[in-house]
Amino acid sequence: MIKHKIFMVVPFFSAIISGCVSQPVKTADESVTVVARIYVAPGREAEAEARLIKLHEFVMKAEPNITYRFYHSKKDPTLFVTYEIYPNEAAAGQHMKVLLPSFGKEAGPTPVGLYTRPPEFEFLNEIGK
Repeated sequence: MIKHKIFMVVPFFSAIISGCVSQPVKTADESVTVVARIYVAPGREAEAEARLIKLHEFVMKAEPNITYRFYHSKKDPTLFVTYEIYPNEAAAGQHMKVLLPSFGKEAGPTPVGLYTRPPEFEFLNEIGK
């Protein structure tokens, strides 16, 4: 009986995840929410945290009206997560294309081997509006 219920639920969630269920169209003036996962080399967590704190300070000085938070996983010490909300797509694009490269110029290149893989970005749509 449980297997039967699971098989009924899986196609529904698969449809939602794959985009088969219609989602609201985002307009240019809607906020953009991003969650990023940053994977740090084991043993280099303190070094990464110091760099991420500098990034946070740099961003908040340049973009004081956005939500930009960093978190450190309790379960996996090599995982850091950001939670970001931009007022619109233009602000998110400006952050990615202009501000982050500016930080790189100021802070210097990322130390070799600090991160184990590129960050993973997840763009979210708000529901229930």
